[in-house]
Amino acid sequence: MMTPSNLPGFRPFIGVVIGVSLVIGFLVIFQSMYTAVMERTREIGILKSMGASKLYIINVILRETVVLALAGIALGVAVSLAARVGIQQRWPLVHIDQSGVWMLRAMVIAIVGATLGAMYPAYKAAQKDPIDALAYE
Repeated sequence: MMTPSNLPGFRPFIGVVIGVSLVIGFLVIFQSMYTAVMERTREIGILKSMGASKLYIINVILRETVVLALAGIALGVAVSLAARVGIQQRWPLVHIDQSGVWMLRAMVIAIVGATLGAMYPAYKAAQKDPIDALAYE
């Protein structure tokens, strides 16, 4: 009787929770990538002074973001599987359903969110003047 399909308003509530988590995740990734770009201003200046194109700078930052997202996904899946085993050991009557479809969806959402969150910092890094970036301390 108390299944998600029988509870009124449960699906919209889950949709709102997913939306809020996406926005928060996007903002956290945006802030961390922006900070990483600002801390690496000198490196970006060196790359640009050696002839790196704007597209190359954007590509470097986005590749770093995807690698970090994949590492986070692997860690998150490992922790969730370990938590499932631990919970079922502690409380054998509790059934935890981990769907492969939802894991795949979460992975896609994480990679897309990370990429979108890193686009603006990557664009700002590509726009930097090499002279200003080299003089930055």
